[in-house]
Amino acid sequence: MKSNILAILLILFALLNLKGQTGKIIVIDSKSKETIPFAHVCFEEIGTSNKLYHVSDKDGIVINTCKSKSIVAITFMGYQTLIDTVKPNKDYTLELLPHIFDLDQVIVTGSFKPIKADQSIYNVKVLDNRLIEQKAATNLSDILKDEVNIQVTNDPNLGSGLKLKGLSGNNVKILIDGVPVIGRMGGNVDLSQLNLYNVDHIEVVEGPMSVVYGSNALAGAINIITKENLHSTYNSTFNSYSESIGKININASTSFNKEKNSFSVASGYNYFNGVSLDKDTNRSQQWKPKEQYNIDSYYARNTEKSKIKYQVSLMHERLLDKGDQLSPSFVKATDSWYRTLRLTNRLEYNHKIDSNLYINMLGSYSFFNREKLSYYKDFIANTSVQINDNDSRDTTIFRAFTYRVIFGNQNPDKKLNFLSGADLNYETVIGSKIQDEKQAIGDYALFTSLVLNFSNKLSLQPGLRAAKNTNSQVPLVPSINLKWNVSSFLNLRASYTRGFRTPTLKELYIKFNDSSHNLEPNDSLDSEWGHNFDLSFNINTDKTEKIHFSNVEFEIFYNRMHNKIDLAVVDTIKKPAVYKYVNISNYNTIGGKISFKYNFYTYFDLGVGFGETGTYASFSKVNESINKYKFSPEANINFSIFVQRFNIKIITNYKYFGENWQFNIGENKEIKTGYMDSYQNLDISLMKKFLKNRMTVTIGAKNITNNKLIKNTGRTSDTPHSSAEGSSVGYGRVYFTAISFNISK
Repeated sequence: MKSNILAILLILFALLNLKGQTGKIIVIDSKSKETIPFAHVCFEEIGTSNKLYHVSDKDGIVINTCKSKSIVAITFMGYQTLIDTVKPNKDYTLELLPHIFDLDQVIVTGSFKPIKADQSIYNVKVLDNRLIEQKAATNLSDILKDEVNIQVTNDPNLGSGLKLKGLSGNNVKILIDGVPVIGRMGGNVDLSQLNLYNVDHIEVVEGPMSVVYGSNALAGAINIITKENLHSTYNSTFNSYSESIGKININASTSFNKEKNSFSVASGYNYFNGVSLDKDTNRSQQWKPKEQYNIDSYYARNTEKSKIKYQVSLMHERLLDKGDQLSPSFVKATDSWYRTLRLTNRLEYNHKIDSNLYINMLGSYSFFNREKLSYYKDFIANTSVQINDNDSRDTTIFRAFTYRVIFGNQNPDKKLNFLSGADLNYETVIGSKIQDEKQAIGDYALFTSLVLNFSNKLSLQPGLRAAKNTNSQVPLVPSINLKWNVSSFLNLRASYTRGFRTPTLKELYIKFNDSSHNLEPNDSLDSEWGHNFDLSFNINTDKTEKIHFSNVEFEIFYNRMHNKIDLAVVDTIKKPAVYKYVNISNYNTIGGKISFKYNFYTYFDLGVGFGETGTYASFSKVNESINKYKFSPEANINFSIFVQRFNIKIITNYKYFGENWQFNIGENKEIKTGYMDSYQNLDISLMKKFLKNRMTVTIGAKNITNNKLIKNTGRTSDTPHSSAEGSSVGYGRVYFTAISFNISK
């Protein structure tokens, strides 16, 4: 009996002792030293695939449940992911570093593995989901419009486009997780079709990326990085956005993690009622009604040395162009539906050969279809009858195959690193507007670059790309990038690239003749090429200990381009006038920007920027002088204040748009200049979190300055879809509400 009692006492003592040995982890903010509640914590035992998921409690505490030495990963929105090693039955205080500036962010563009933006040899600006949430941005146009040196344009039928450093969207490579976005209409990808509901962050590389990404990257690259759940058992989100003008966006997503496998599905619905800027208009609207349906999904499998991921994305949009009632009876009208379908399949495989050697492979198939259908609408009979003539119906189909493989190493401690790869792209276009109704283009390239680390302060990266294009001659493309850490707070970057862009299929083969258009093909177009120079300085305070941070960036650039492709009127006698894409001998841009950011953590953020871009165009090969450039200035101010007493953040975004110069080509190859007048834009919002930070509510007003149609001064209407009277930049002042809800474990 005594032995049984003794055994029971020993067992109880052992259990109590075991309980006493259980450790805990306290998650804190590395700046404010305050605890972080509801952070996601994942334990993975070393040498196994066993994972345990937890969420820190209201005091930022997580019980250390690992049974052997484990890797712990801690994530929370607004902070860098912390990965560390812990032992069982031990107490730890782990500090998360907040994302204060872009330099804190982790990027993947142009590298094998994620690295900090300030460690990249490229000048990369990061627009993260924190900024997306604060601006209540719903598509790529919304998040880019306030950035200096980026101009977002709008077309009633073709959507939103952009310019970067004075170069058009044709010279900006837009990618989603490294896959080029196809379906350029009028030279631009419609930014309003690229939704942000499933986006983690956006990486904007300012400067030529022609060696790495080939054609269409003269001005830079914009890489949209979608969300991926790495450290939670499951995560679900619901978002809604509504505007007073008649816009509603609703989306939801859910993701799961089990051992080495993860899966996610997200979907969204967007509706816009359309807006008429002219009160006396009949039925037609300058801003067309449209609706979009989106679905995105992925499956990923991660092991210690490799990762495989398959993604599929689908977008369907319907845009309605309502016609005015036709005289003399005014009982009929002509309506046109524009239907767009974009489908992208992406398969990625990454493998770590050893501690420093990597191989990345990416394959994708993309499909883009844009269809126009027109109808006679009878208001008396309440009927719609499809019109089947050539002017009233049209379908354009793009298909693209991309395969990309990169091999190399990436270790900042080594004196020599390299990156080599192959890039294979094949694209077809089918449509009645295309010469012979079908054309194809192939681009096959090899590229390589070396990273020479002379010290921990100085790095040099020369690169070379050799390509074969089935339709155009492609020159050898060299580049050289320099990064110099002058001191602990001052970085210098400099780059030179001989950029190029081959003509697109539509520029070569478009043939579009109807009652208001007369575009002829030009299959003898030469490739654009040029010399691109960038120089930037970045000054930032020590971000490891202080709660006051500041950052100053100064950048200058010069792009000297030859054979720039642009649309020109070649015959004004015919009605409508005849247009054709031609080469301009010289098209140069020069400019720079300076920006200042200050943060008093966690109460105040301030950002101020100023930039100016000059452009020059000529059919003469004579060197230009600086006084012949036309300069367009820009400035922005962004600040936010956190009112701790009410747990409310006040966010203000302001931008000044200076005179925006445009060049049109006359019938005799003369360059005509004009500009859109200057204007200003102001957005203000209030953001508050509820339910233990699971729900975020944002209310505010956009376009408070009520911009709609901005006057064109001295600007001709010699190009389709342009107007000498004014350009649409907005549909007036709107009030909005955004609600976001997140559940995770």
